[in-house]
Order: sequence, then C-alpha cells, then structure tokens
Amino acid sequence: MMEPLLKDEEEKLVVTPNNKLVPTKKQKGKIPFKWDKNIIITIILAIFILWFFGRNIVKPFYMGFKYYDLRFEDNVSENNNSNNTEEDNIITEEEIYDNSEILSTTYNKIYIDNCLNTSVIRNKIYSNTVVDNLDNMEKMVAVLNYYNYYTNVSNHDVFTIPLSEVNNLGNYLFNDISFITTDNTIYGNYQVTYDDVNQLFNVNIVNANICDDVFNREFLRATTLNDELYIYENVNNVMYKWTFEKGNDGDYYFSSITPV
Repeated sequence: MMEPLLKDEEEKLVVTPNNKLVPTKKQKGKIPFKWDKNIIITIILAIFILWFFGRNIVKPFYMGFKYYDLRFEDNVSENNNSNNTEEDNIITEEEIYDNSEILSTTYNKIYIDNCLNTSVIRNKIYSNTVVDNLDNMEKMVAVLNYYNYYTNVSNHDVFTIPLSEVNNLGNYLFNDISFITTDNTIYGNYQVTYDDVNQLFNVNIVNANICDDVFNREFLRATTLNDELYIYENVNNVMYKWTFEKGNDGDYYFSSITPV
C-alpha cells in the first residue's frame, strides 16, 4: 500500500538529557518546484499573446478614441480646403464695356451690314450653323469689304486697292496673308483684276444682290475668357455668339460664330 505524499505525524514525547519531556511534531511535507520545458514555453506564449493583444487591439482603440476630435477637425479642414480650391479654379467670363477699345477694333472687323456687297459672308455667317472659319475666298471678300467701307472715300462701286494694303488688312483681320492671290477673279460681288506693274487691285462690283428682307443687328454684350473674346448679338430676334481668339500680338481675330 502506497503512502500519501503528505501526512502528519503524531506528537511524541522525547526525553532530553536533562530528563525533561519535550513534545515533537513532524511538519507537513512540501513538494519542491521544478522549472521544466513545458512551463517555460507556456509562460513565453502567454507573454507574446498579451503583447500582441495590447499592441494591435488595445492601443489603436485607445489612440483612436483619444484623438478622435483632432482627426475629425483635420477632415473638416481638408474638405474646406478642397472646396476652396475648386471654387478658386472656377474662371468666369469677364464683362467688357461696349465702348472699349477691344470691342471697337474687333466687332466691326468683318463688315456685313450692307447686303449689296457682303451677301457671301452674310449668308455664310448667319446660316444657323457653326462657322469655324472663313475660307480663302470669304477672307478676301472681308478684306475688300473693310477697305471699301472704312477706308475708301470715293466711289464704292469702283475702286483700287494696293497690294500692300491688302496684305496689311489680311494681317489685321485674320493674322494671315496666305489666302491673298494676285489672280484675276471674282470674289463674291467683287470682280478683281490685278495690275502687276503698279501692284494694284482694280475692283468693280458686279451682279449686285439687293436684299429685300430686313437685316437688323443688335449688339448685346461682350466678354473675355482666357485668350478668347465673345461678342453676343441679336440678329432678327435670334442670338448668335461670335468668338475671336487672341494672337501673339495681343489683338483678337475671328475664330467662329455659333447660334445660341
């Protein structure tokens, strides 16, 4: 029969050399603690689990809670800055006065007020379609129109114009002279013959096209945006939008007209 590991021993009387009786008692037995491999591994795993839990769960939660208000303020500030940036990037058209130099030197460049000599350009521009540009013949008509009604002071039905003046007006109206030729031809209602000796264009009006309809142009407003000038006008109760683009010299040149 196996004895228990822990057991108590009864008190006994022991006679000492001086003939005195002294009671004795056996103390309870203790099991000695030993560090083995399993205990060490268990302790290491427990420490690692506590460290991992504290670093990845407890600390982020605590930091998020602690700095919640600050983070919210940062988000509001970023949203405000984003909205301000978008508003700052919005560029609107700038209104210009109807008596400004830009308008006075641009709006009347392409003369179309008289149907007699400008039917080609008039029909092209006011045809309810987008006109991106004028072709070479129409540009030449615009040059002759401008000279005939703003420069020529004599007979408008028969006149001469030097080649140098045609080149000047080509640059002034379109920033271009590549469309100019010295051929003897008809441009719209203008019959042109070129005098090579004197470098003159002799111009006669032919096939006059008198308009029966009433042609009313009313200037509405003008604006600029970046390098473009917009002129809005009312033609016979219909609005069209002129677009002029700024050249390298700072002047504006016809680009397109769009019904609006």
